[in-house]
Amino acid sequence: MQLSQNFSVILCFGFKIGKPDFSYGICGVPSNQPRFIFSRIIGGEVAVPYSWPWQVSVQISDEHICGGAVLAKEWVVTAAHCFNSNGYFCRLGFHSDQSVKQYIIHPSFNKTTMDSDIALLQLAKPLEFNHYVRPVCLPAKEEAVQPSRVCVVTGWAAHEEGMQSLEKGKKLHQLEVPILVLDTCQSYYMNLPSKVTQRMICAGFPLEEGKDSCTGDSGGPLVCPSEDNSGFYTLHGITSWGLGCGRKSYPGVYTNVGAFVDWIKQTERQETDKSKSVVTSENLISSRYIIIALSIAFLMLMTMFSLLLLCCFISQGWEEVRRHELT
Repeated sequence: MQLSQNFSVILCFGFKIGKPDFSYGICGVPSNQPRFIFSRIIGGEVAVPYSWPWQVSVQISDEHICGGAVLAKEWVVTAAHCFNSNGYFCRLGFHSDQSVKQYIIHPSFNKTTMDSDIALLQLAKPLEFNHYVRPVCLPAKEEAVQPSRVCVVTGWAAHEEGMQSLEKGKKLHQLEVPILVLDTCQSYYMNLPSKVTQRMICAGFPLEEGKDSCTGDSGGPLVCPSEDNSGFYTLHGITSWGLGCGRKSYPGVYTNVGAFVDWIKQTERQETDKSKSVVTSENLISSRYIIIALSIAFLMLMTMFSLLLLCCFISQGWEEVRRHELT
């Protein structure tokens, strides 16, 4: 677990499908109708403005470092390999910067193999869901996304391999990619140090060039539309690694979110309980101070009342003495 002092998040928005929806808290519902004109990607085609409402830009010193996705009002999910220092922040929604309270890297994350490449960001204050900012749906535990299913990856990547950060696109891009059979994907990377494991998903066009997520897309969401065409999107992947960008025979590799649903929910619950515990402790301390202050005030009041009575008795005593002297 790492604390972050200058960390922010920036959210950019999604597509709306089907009938208008005003329940902003419902997960996986985009804001504007998605349109896919062509499928070249490494930067891909520009997304409709204010689409993908769960999209996050993780930044440091106003520079985009990685993508991410909103899970709940206080939680964003991204890739673990994005973090090696403090000073991050997140930008979301209508270009709204949000401070990050802490980032939590999965305890099994391996920097060499990129296994368990997932991290959670806890925001300093809860988001307000609206037309521009909405959560994405989590899959069921161990839910598998079937090969050949077409999903969507979004991000602000370089338009081609080797581009510098200043040359990267400033507009959110999208790309439709098919899910690949895991065994086939493993064969593409079998001669590399990084191996494709059961906690990963492969997607893309291994027989073509120029279609892939790229540098700067890391941590961004790979979402799949509901198979019943109801218009909901589920987060199945987190952009993790690959060899280059859009190279033939090397598809993109994504963290398999379904393998980490329990960890996500457990971490959210534990950290939320900690926050409540801190608030409760602070309230308890405040209550104790109030009780002490009231007790002191009561004692002071009783002391003043006792002194007043004493003064009255003394005064009456002097009156009796004077009367006695006069008689």
